[in-house]
Amino acid sequence: MPLYEKAAIAYRAAGIFLLYLLWTRADSGLAGLFLLILLLILMLLRWRFPKLKWTLFLDQFAVMAASVFLESSGYAFTLGVFEAVYLGCPFFTLPAALYAIFYRPQGFLWLLLAQSTFAGIGLWGWRRQQESALRRMDEERRQHYETESLKQELLVANVQVARMAELSERSRIAREIHDNAGHEIVAAYMSLQTAQALFEGDIAEAQELFHEGMGRLEAGIDKIREAVHNLTPLTEIGVGALRGLCEKFPHCPVEFIAYGDPTKVSVYLWAILEACLREALTNILRHADAKRITATLDITPHIIRLCIENDGVKKGTGHAGLGLRNLQQRATAVGGNISTDLSDCFRLVCVLPLGQKGALM
Repeated sequence: MPLYEKAAIAYRAAGIFLLYLLWTRADSGLAGLFLLILLLILMLLRWRFPKLKWTLFLDQFAVMAASVFLESSGYAFTLGVFEAVYLGCPFFTLPAALYAIFYRPQGFLWLLLAQSTFAGIGLWGWRRQQESALRRMDEERRQHYETESLKQELLVANVQVARMAELSERSRIAREIHDNAGHEIVAAYMSLQTAQALFEGDIAEAQELFHEGMGRLEAGIDKIREAVHNLTPLTEIGVGALRGLCEKFPHCPVEFIAYGDPTKVSVYLWAILEACLREALTNILRHADAKRITATLDITPHIIRLCIENDGVKKGTGHAGLGLRNLQQRATAVGGNISTDLSDCFRLVCVLPLGQKGALM
């Protein structure tokens, strides 16, 4: 419990105790006892249920009614004034102000009312200061948590981009070996086969050299095929990776549609698009009662747009989670943007600028 709250409880307890002494000395009878019990009950209710601030009016109206029979009951206004000011509701002191204006109590009561007001203001200011400090601390913790989470996601993204770059380079080398060197060697091999068929004469040494060259070509072709097979990445990247995520989604069917030339998209953009699709499918799985999902990838000469939408949304999905906020920062860092729409269905749209250079995927 905060120290200011303990001080407020101590002030209330002291006020109740002093009213009890006043009741015993003034011999106020059952009316004073009932008033004291009512004030204590209402005070405990407000302490247990902070939203019952309006019961301060009941306190003061009860004191005002009791003052008709017991003149000393006016001292109980000090507790109501203190609580109203401490709880930040000074307009709840209106009954006490009306009593002071019309009944014109003794100067000592005026002094007690002023003292209660200043005590309430002091503790109210202390409470506001402490609550503001706690809010700042919570905000700093939240920002620190989000920063650490973003750092972790960026580390994972860097590893993913490096992996995609490696796979892209392996694909390029495999294509070059297959499309260039492989074709040349196969053509040479076919030429030698033709020459062998048309070879005339009985030159033993020439035939031996010819057969040796043919063997080397056959061995070279086998090695090239093996190298191409080993270099070909087992993990799909680019459009294939996005389509694979959609096909493996277990909740409901996902229709993936792609337009444009994917070879113009850089590796780091594929990493962001794959993370967006994965995050959108995860959110749909957690929050949406979807029967069908559509993911559309549109690659134009200048931008690439990925749109994921489904046909059902539960309540309570209006706030972007930490994963979406981190993705938004990653997209902003490359000049793009991520937006969500809940007007008719859950829709996530990622738009990224398409640079002049892209990794061949």
